[in-house]
Amino acid sequence: MHKAIASLFLFIIAFNISLFARNIDIDAIVKNSVKKDKHLFIFLHRTDCGYCESMLMFTLDDDPVKELINKDFVYLHINISEDDVVKYKNFKGSGRDFAKHVGYNLYPSSLFLNAKNEIIHAVPGYQDKDQFLVVLQYVNRFAYKTMGYQSFKKKMDTVK
Repeated sequence: MHKAIASLFLFIIAFNISLFARNIDIDAIVKNSVKKDKHLFIFLHRTDCGYCESMLMFTLDDDPVKELINKDFVYLHINISEDDVVKYKNFKGSGRDFAKHVGYNLYPSSLFLNAKNEIIHAVPGYQDKDQFLVVLQYVNRFAYKTMGYQSFKKKMDTVK
């Protein structure tokens, strides 16, 4: 009797967890972003990460940052602590495994993909709002096609 109750309890927990897990098809999201003429911005983070929470609260929730993201990017967050299933090219697995697969398993990390479904720029680690605005402008202006990020940043610093 106890085994049956325990089995039922485990089934209910597993079922409830599966209800909240998302299937994230990055390939399809990139196709959608191309239709909107935008880059895909993926924010990788963890639930128990102070830097991740700070970046969510103070950087990504900053009005100028939020405005630029909403206007010029398709935004996708992947919390690697959740049970989402991520599909990207020939990969299918958890958010944590996706981060390892693409080589950005430091949290937070910001990935930017182009129309060819390629990561064209990535920023591992925390970025404050001013730093991140420069990153967004670098990607949005397609500067990655003609110069490295540091050259772009130096150019932006001289404009100020």
